[in-house]
Amino acid sequence: MQPLADAVSPTTGRIEQEVVELALLLPLWQAMQLEAAASRRGMTTGQMLRRVIGELLAAQPAAAVG
Repeated sequence: MQPLADAVSPTTGRIEQEVVELALLLPLWQAMQLEAAASRRGMTTGQMLRRVIGELLAAQPAAAVG
C-alpha cells in the first residue's frame, strides 16, 4: 500500500473533500476510556478523534506536514 504522504501533494489543502478510513488498534481499556471521554463531551469517538487530530495538526508548523 502506498503511504498517504506519497499520494497527497503538499499543495492539497484542507479544502480537499476526499476522506480516508484509518484502522486504529487500541487496547480494550483505552478504547473504553476514549469512548467514555468522548461521551462526557457529547461527542462520538470518531468526532473526538477528528478534533484531537485537527488540533494537533493545526499546532504544527506548515513545513512539518508531509
